[in-house]
Amino acid sequence: MQQGEGRARGPRSINKKKKFVADGVFHAELHEFFTKALAAAGYAGIEIRVFSGKTEIRIKATKTEAVLGENGRKLRELTSLVQKRFQYQDETVELRVTSIRNRGPVSYTH
Repeated sequence: MQQGEGRARGPRSINKKKKFVADGVFHAELHEFFTKALAAAGYAGIEIRVFSGKTEIRIKATKTEAVLGENGRKLRELTSLVQKRFQYQDETVELRVTSIRNRGPVSYTH
């Protein structure tokens, strides 16, 4: 192939690239937010799943009780903050907590 030859780039491939980048930025921002907000709860990561009209965010943590809070209050507060920050409509984003045994070795700087 010579320079200039190759696959045709249409608007479809550009949109996929932009969506891929936007999804990565969304994941990074959420991860940073939860890292700060849930440091004491043993936060270990997130999984994001998008269904038709609904986004499910699974928070992995060693201390699930600390993420849930009293009667689920902390989880509701986190859900509200995520909805406001990323402009989700009510009831379109759902946060869930997944328990993990051990976070593994991590260096902390306090």
